[in-house]
Amino acid sequence: MSRRSVIRGLSVAGLSALLGGCFTPLYGDPTVVSGGRNAQASLRELDIPEISGRNGVVLRNELIYLTQGGGGRAAAPSHILRVNLRVDTVPLVLNTAAGRPSAQAVTLIGDYTITPVGAPQPIHRGSAFATASFDRTAQRLASDRALIEAQERAAKSLAETIVTQVAGWYATRPR
Repeated sequence: MSRRSVIRGLSVAGLSALLGGCFTPLYGDPTVVSGGRNAQASLRELDIPEISGRNGVVLRNELIYLTQGGGGRAAAPSHILRVNLRVDTVPLVLNTAAGRPSAQAVTLIGDYTITPVGAPQPIHRGSAFATASFDRTAQRLASDRALIEAQERAAKSLAETIVTQVAGWYATRPR
């Protein structure tokens, strides 16, 4: 190794060590990092009303689990998280001999709003999506089950995306 590459490596390591203290974890404890906000506490104050459809039930259950830590509904909600769910299924691969798709993708799109309890107007709007693919076979029941499992995977992924976006909004909004 040359002297120049050693100096370059040490300077990068030194700058990384200095900038390492600037990082504030999204779900971090505000007492550990000065100026940090506790997004998890704000997420626990969310009330999540029912979302229609089978995918809505899976999405709502996952949202409640992620925001409440598995502890059920919010005890004293300060905000309401409403989600409008749309589902789109697109063929990925077409089996030309059979004339039907052999692989498909299901996309769940969630448009959400956050509204203070008792207030008519939302204070935050957002949108998120998640996609999961699945194989179609000649066996109808197997294909139907594959679709249901893909929708469940997409709903769980969508819940994680929504919670991350909402936590980021809570962490960056002015108090």
